[in-house]
Amino acid sequence: MNLTSIDEVIEKLESILQWSKEHSSRVGYFASLYLRVTQTIKSKLGTGYFDDDKRLEELDIHFAAYYFKAVEQFQNNDPAMPKAWAVAFNAISDHELIIVQHLLLGMNPHINIDLGVAAAEIAPGAAIHDLHDDFQKVNTILASIIPTVLKELSELSPLLYLLEDIAKKEEEAIINFSMKIARDFAWQLATELAPLTLPDQHIVIEQKNVDIAQLGEKIIDPGFLAASVLKIINSVEVKNVDQSIDTLNAGNELLELIEQQQGIILSPEALKNAPNHIYYFQIAKGEWTGNFNFKIKSWSKMLKASISIKNKMLLTMMGLFQKIVGDATIKSIITPLPNEGKAGIAKNDFRIHKGWFTLFISKEDYLLSPNGKGVIVDAHVRFGPFSFLFREHDVYPAVIYANGHKALYHIDLLGTQFVGDYTVRSDQKQVHSVLENDWAKAVEILNKQ
Repeated sequence: MNLTSIDEVIEKLESILQWSKEHSSRVGYFASLYLRVTQTIKSKLGTGYFDDDKRLEELDIHFAAYYFKAVEQFQNNDPAMPKAWAVAFNAISDHELIIVQHLLLGMNPHINIDLGVAAAEIAPGAAIHDLHDDFQKVNTILASIIPTVLKELSELSPLLYLLEDIAKKEEEAIINFSMKIARDFAWQLATELAPLTLPDQHIVIEQKNVDIAQLGEKIIDPGFLAASVLKIINSVEVKNVDQSIDTLNAGNELLELIEQQQGIILSPEALKNAPNHIYYFQIAKGEWTGNFNFKIKSWSKMLKASISIKNKMLLTMMGLFQKIVGDATIKSIITPLPNEGKAGIAKNDFRIHKGWFTLFISKEDYLLSPNGKGVIVDAHVRFGPFSFLFREHDVYPAVIYANGHKALYHIDLLGTQFVGDYTVRSDQKQVHSVLENDWAKAVEILNKQ
């Protein structure tokens, strides 16, 4: 494909968008954002933003050519498609992935590999170092992709903020794609390739494709905890492909959105009607009792988990005890303190027992965020009747949503992590929760007294 100008790149991207809409193809998701990246770069040409406009335009053309070739290979079912791109395009028909995952799957090979390869092509040998400053300016524009997505996709993916607000390592890898690492990787690849002969370059690129393909697989399947959050987000996300393409293809230049991810602080009046205030200060306050059931879903996975022997012993005892004696009893007393902390605190005295036998005691402080959604849980936990043997202090995040009727916790407990999915019944008299990871599951049903 012989492109000669950035205008031709834009025209080609527009034709891919048109094809995507004609075929209702998710190819148009990444193409939409890519078009805006290219339009933003074009708008900076001739303004003094780049050190060398001609060289920068050449970089843009070479960079885009790799994407266009991958799209054509996908359209033609070409088995010679690079491994990292194959992972991205093979996932196009997967409706269980959220929009952001499809975007990141395109960014993964294009930034991690194609950007570095294109830079080495237009600035071989020692000339690569002269390209550094303009390369970093392109990276600045690329860095704005994720803030753009988070800001603009709320109408398509109303629960997307759950990934940000409750982020642990798995979710961070999804939502920000380790963007700085990817861009740094691209420059490192460019400097590695620039002095090499073409045959040697091909050897390096082939190996990088294997590594980046594995990263793509991780975006598709990030593990149980992250997948649990993604499933919730996907459940309410718009599935209309054309509508999603139109949304991604609209909006301001990407550069204008950089550094706008500032913390939201609601006014005291607005906080009264915020989800976290409704949940803790209106719905949850008071005394609750109910049933608790815990089971080990996979003993082999639990025994292989990277947790201490002591915690494995405790989990084993809990799992066997519940299997033998059945459901335990929960008692929870939640006390609101709306005038403490940044936006209020709620305290929870929580106990799980079977008759006289204590399984679990937790003294928890819920520190509410002034953004109206977030919570930090500060929990002092004791296990079993000999609680002096099994104590721990855990701090973890939660997000309250659905007007205070849903809560999602990332629970740190016994050296491992659980996703806690809590749902308030419509009459606000019962809360049903599932706490789960890939090898254990706990179910709680609490009724207000």
